[in-house]
Amino acid sequence: WGKDGPSATNIEDGSHGMRIVRYFDEPAVAVMKHLNPSGVSVARKGEALSSVYARARDADPRAAFGGVVVLNRMVDKSTAEELSKTFVEVVYAPDYEESAITVFQAKKDTRIGKVPGSNHDQHPPDIVVLDDRSLILEDAYLTGIQSLEQLKQLPVATKRSPSETEYHALLHSWWVICEVRSNAVVFWKNDASLAIGTGQQDRIGAIESCIEKAHKFGHDLKGSVMASDGFLPKMDNVEAVAREGLTSIVQPGGSVEDQELVRACDQHGIAMIMTGERAFRHF
Repeated sequence: WGKDGPSATNIEDGSHGMRIVRYFDEPAVAVMKHLNPSGVSVARKGEALSSVYARARDADPRAAFGGVVVLNRMVDKSTAEELSKTFVEVVYAPDYEESAITVFQAKKDTRIGKVPGSNHDQHPPDIVVLDDRSLILEDAYLTGIQSLEQLKQLPVATKRSPSETEYHALLHSWWVICEVRSNAVVFWKNDASLAIGTGQQDRIGAIESCIEKAHKFGHDLKGSVMASDGFLPKMDNVEAVAREGLTSIVQPGGSVEDQELVRACDQHGIAMIMTGERAFRHF
């Protein structure tokens, strides 16, 4: 492990990160902080794993400091060198090249863990122990939307349908949102998260947090998509993202104001898919 071994939070970060990267067939990286991702990216054709990691880190470089990094591919030397440029608490990956281990040995504060790839057929339950010693045994959550084809089968609520590029972005952002503490939203473009809003008590607060983060780190939201883990309850949700130039939304639907939201999306040229599936996480 290196150093003194991982903390409970480090281990939980690794578990939640594995839940994210297991969705992707391509190389993928999740940078985790306090059980939530601060950045996620998936490889473009021919892209080096070190670059995939750098894009996930730089989605929110401030939150990434002292985080846990989870990868779904073997770590090579160049990726280890990229990981070593900033302070990383723990790295989890299926395996490591010997040259990568040599790089990590020079980083006394970084722990590395070898973990097998997650099996989609195995869904251990979540267990919570309460103060009175009673237990909550909760079925593990795994979205029913496992492929692009399944996403395309869902109804498009708006006049405009997503483009092929938008469909891919919507799918990836939906997979990420499934492992973010509610209320949550994910902004996604060019195979990476631009901002992730976590744990807010109102939906618009999560959206506003994302917009603020994206602006802080120089991310252009124009042409991006948004995933929301719960329905959009009010018109201000759509108006806020329309001002930023977002082009597509994926969300469960189910608000009493759904039809008004759809009309607002049509007015702004935003495509919207309703999954009929909430992705609330309250771990």
